[in-house]
Amino acid sequence: MSPWIIIVILGACAIAYAYIMPRKNKAQEPGHQLVQEMESTLEHYMTEIENDNDALIRRVAELKGEATAADQRMQSQLQELQQRLDQLEQSKMNEPVASPVQHPGNMPVQASGGLQAQALVKSVQAEAAQQAQEADLQSSKTESVPQRESIKVRYAELFSLHAEGKSMDAISKQTGIQRGEVQLILQLAEREES
Repeated sequence: MSPWIIIVILGACAIAYAYIMPRKNKAQEPGHQLVQEMESTLEHYMTEIENDNDALIRRVAELKGEATAADQRMQSQLQELQQRLDQLEQSKMNEPVASPVQHPGNMPVQASGGLQAQALVKSVQAEAAQQAQEADLQSSKTESVPQRESIKVRYAELFSLHAEGKSMDAISKQTGIQRGEVQLILQLAEREES
């Protein structure tokens, strides 16, 4: 073989290699772009979760404050009623003992007045305890992790389009959600179902 044929063959190989190299780079770009889209989608999702958690923490703090305020009000009412009861008992003790008038239930009037006051205090104490329990139950309910709505409920339009057999590009255009995010949502829904 003559040297000029070898040079022509080497030139043809160089040209073919030059055409192949840019195609490899172009083939790698969509995969890299998909990774970037998934990363941005996950960052967006994590930001949403952080915002939801912050809102939940604020609400729990508000409920605890409300429960504490209600408890303090009940305690002050209870103390006030206890003082009134003590005053009534002191005034009853300071009064001269007269012949007690009998009630139909054979109970003296003075004794029934003290018993009524004690019953009133006990009912107020029971009511305060019940309200404190209700406040504790309410705050414990809000402290538990709330049930998140299904991903199919949050993205109902996306799943209806997917059920119609639309492509990911068509779904992306109609919903305004990026293609990578559409793919991620569909994958998350599959995991949620399994």
